Amino acid sequence: MREQINLQEGMSYTVQKRVDYGDMAVSFGRKGVETLFSTTALSRMMIKAALEVTGDNLPKGYITVAKKFELSHEKPTLQGMTVTIKAVLEKIEGNVLIFKVICYDELGEIAFGRMERHVVNKQALIERAKKRADILQRRS
Repeated sequence: MREQINLQEGMSYTVQKRVDYGDMAVSFGRKGVETLFSTTALSRMMIKAALEVTGDNLPKGYITVAKKFELSHEKPTLQGMTVTIKAVLEKIEGNVLIFKVICYDELGEIAFGRMERHVVNKQALIERAKKRADILQRRS
């Protein structure tokens, strides 16, 4: 990648959301835990926070894609509580971005994680995916 990434280690972004029914475990097929905030919704919020750090700080035509994602969901959160998630850009190594993510509700820390995202050319990524999918066309 020849263009400059306009990011610095230590940059962060915080997202906050009041947990509603769509965030509950039951909305992802988990019966019996209808009032609990799901890990699926939590991971979506963590990814959103990391994406917001990069925001408009990438060269035109570039995006980030997830390579690795680690999540430890430690404590339950009930519907109606507010979840706050902070993503911090810990390390930049070429086109690799490493994020630390911490998650809280009103009672304290509920989860934490790490995420590795790669800065890639969007069009080149789409072309690689199409080329890979061409194998399916040749099989039929």
